Amino acid sequence: MTKSIQVALPSSSFKLSLLETLHSLRPDISRAMIADLMIDENAYYRDHKDVQRAGVPAVRHYFQYGEKENRRYHYPRLAFSSKLAAETVKSGTTVFYTDAPDDNPSWLYRCVFPFKEDSIDSQAIFFSGVSLLSELLKAVFSAQKMVFMRPAYGPKTIYLIQLCRILGIKVEFDYDDLLLPEYARERGACRSGLRTHQEDFSESLKQSALTVYADSITCSTHLIAEELSKINPSVSVRPNKLPIKFFRTTQQVVSRAKTHKFTDNKIRILYLSGSNTHKRDFSTITGPLTKLGQDLPNKFSISFMGSLSDYSKVFSVMGVESRMISTTSFDKMLEVILSHDLVLVPLENSTFNNCKSNIKYLESASQGIPVIASGVHEFKSIISHGVNGWLCENESEWYNTLHEIITNPEITITCGINAYKQAKQGLSV
Repeated sequence: MTKSIQVALPSSSFKLSLLETLHSLRPDISRAMIADLMIDENAYYRDHKDVQRAGVPAVRHYFQYGEKENRRYHYPRLAFSSKLAAETVKSGTTVFYTDAPDDNPSWLYRCVFPFKEDSIDSQAIFFSGVSLLSELLKAVFSAQKMVFMRPAYGPKTIYLIQLCRILGIKVEFDYDDLLLPEYARERGACRSGLRTHQEDFSESLKQSALTVYADSITCSTHLIAEELSKINPSVSVRPNKLPIKFFRTTQQVVSRAKTHKFTDNKIRILYLSGSNTHKRDFSTITGPLTKLGQDLPNKFSISFMGSLSDYSKVFSVMGVESRMISTTSFDKMLEVILSHDLVLVPLENSTFNNCKSNIKYLESASQGIPVIASGVHEFKSIISHGVNGWLCENESEWYNTLHEIITNPEITITCGINAYKQAKQGLSV
């Protein structure tokens, strides 16, 4: 989907060992010190006696042979407080890193869309969870700043943070969710029964502990910023936006509005669950949807997309046309949205959900399709009820609003156009 940007190295670097390459990038640091920053030699020798017997330096063996052979690597024991550099690095690249897959929504919205999409900036380098450590090290040693997207507490992330601080490289964290331990009970996995409160609490406690080592933090919403500023005062907000290339053209949206027909006078409804962590969120509207299925079974169809439990069979029994759609690529997901008339975004009213960004509104609006959403903060800030979408606070409002839309499906056309105009003007890049 996006092109790879390589670290600029000396022309003869292909002949150099990794140690020599790193020294050429940071000649202010001795080779011996760099070797100590690359691997725990004693621990590596304990695991690989053959390497010790051969008298091969651990750093040379692992990065020349061991990495390819999947030998066990040992991170060096570094301290957060030690610094080699007298001051922070003044020039160099910006490295973006996540330990998540490169198709993760957070990685797309927080890195790929704003920085990597169609980028020609040779001063930015991007790494996801499958990256080789050797490639990461070359990037870090050429960096001025390293941005960690939603950093997870683990040995690799901790090592990279420690290394950056020792080398005088600025460290920035980026968050698109509220991951503080005091809100662990409100997280989707916990609320949906996929994880225990203790598991979520322990994980978020470790993650939040890392934030004190960031020089700065960016996040997607103002409410996340308010909470994180209690730990680290250097917090700024960068809202999620969608590249204009993903938007339908104005001509396409207007053309659809003029020619769209509701087959059999039936409105097509879509629920984008994403992961199964939204099970509890969806439960807030199962009552209204079930009643609508009993009252108006021939007036709407409903599709469920994502890894949510298969609810389609429940509605099929009531005579409602329904189906499950497998999770797919981002581009294909937008096509699925376009093939529907209305998108459902139910969310429990909690601090955690009020901190969430409104990307489901953005994705739907980019295709000229409106959403009906719970009245949490970010959706309230963007939706005017009945103008560019709908907001509901309780089951009664969900039922009544959906009943009105289902029995008058044409109103989705006007709301969809208004949502499209608003998103294209204010939420695109």
